[in-house]
Amino acid sequence: MVADLLALGRVELYTGKAGSPVYRATSSTPTYEVTPRKHVEQWGSNPFEGVDFPWDASWKEPQRQWAVVITQDGQSVECWRTEVQNGRPSCEWGAVSDTRGSSVSVKGQATGSGLSRLAGVITRADWKAGRIDHALSFGTPDNNGQYVFPAVGSDGPEQGRWREGQFIWLDRAYDIDADTSIKPYERMVAKALQEYGAFNVKNAEEFSFTSEYGSKPPGTNGDAYAPLTHIKFAKYLRVGTIAPAS
Repeated sequence: MVADLLALGRVELYTGKAGSPVYRATSSTPTYEVTPRKHVEQWGSNPFEGVDFPWDASWKEPQRQWAVVITQDGQSVECWRTEVQNGRPSCEWGAVSDTRGSSVSVKGQATGSGLSRLAGVITRADWKAGRIDHALSFGTPDNNGQYVFPAVGSDGPEQGRWREGQFIWLDRAYDIDADTSIKPYERMVAKALQEYGAFNVKNAEEFSFTSEYGSKPPGTNGDAYAPLTHIKFAKYLRVGTIAPAS
């Protein structure tokens, strides 16, 4: 499975302009009632019903397909194809999650796995702190139509070796600090994978991880895609599943 995951020869970190836009609302951020522009009948009921959608006029309309707004009370409002007209936001579709609870979206669906779009994203604060104190999320191009805990769904085709929700980690036999070839941001990612691991949450064009839009990992120039080529995935990457708490 590891060989299959690495078959394309690239492992990427989406960062800079390729990262996930995350906006943080305050008590003074205006809120709006949002109804999805599409898919209400096809994908279920309106996930934004009864939810105040915060949007500040100073925020730039995201160029990425997904955007996440964290409300003052800890909800993660996740919007597919955000548009802003006359200062008012709208979404084609999306989901609502609770940052204080499970990573599974409460309403709607923002990833094929049903997990929050925010879960596992490396934030600006993580890069600034110099360490990542949480599990990561990743995508793979070889998902199938099945899933395992903590995922509640899959957008993969019927074929493929990987199931959404699967867990990976780097073996502790890997002495990351002694690896002089590894770059500062790669070291942070590698240590997070060794200490916390990562969950497969979606289909992707390649084996990839995501950080916050506009963030600049240490040791990079802020490019959209930062390679993770120096991490010894082929030798130390392990694959498994996580059982629900009893």
